[in-house]
Amino acid sequence: MRKSVPVEQHIDSYLPERIAIILVRSQHAGLVSKELSTRINYLLEIASLHTRNELLGQPGLGRLSAQRVEKWMAFHGRRLRCSEESLDSVICRFGFRQAFIEERVGRAAPASVISPEDRDKVLRGLGSCGTRDQQRSDRRMAMSQSG
Repeated sequence: MRKSVPVEQHIDSYLPERIAIILVRSQHAGLVSKELSTRINYLLEIASLHTRNELLGQPGLGRLSAQRVEKWMAFHGRRLRCSEESLDSVICRFGFRQAFIEERVGRAAPASVISPEDRDKVLRGLGSCGTRDQQRSDRRMAMSQSG
């Protein structure tokens, strides 16, 4: 017998692909990891590094998207950083939370916070963007060396 999940709960449990891409490329994502595939696993942590104003300053994110991020974070027991809160204090909680989880349930991978399909799309999209950026960079380098 399959239990049904309320529609609102299901919507809030995952982050849309478009918003996930914006967070993975955000200014604070590099503090979590340089690897895009790792960043996607730690979207909650990346989002928690941002204040509401920083989110609203991200190209492509408006008030509705910021509200969606806040609901998504609340569903997973997280919140955005307060303006008076330092990045360091938020980052310090990452290790404590992970150690606490590992102690209680054994070493486990981070919970998926976007749908598996969207995760694959994000990784494919970011991978192709990275490849294009690298190709452009290689072309520029070759042109500057030949000229």
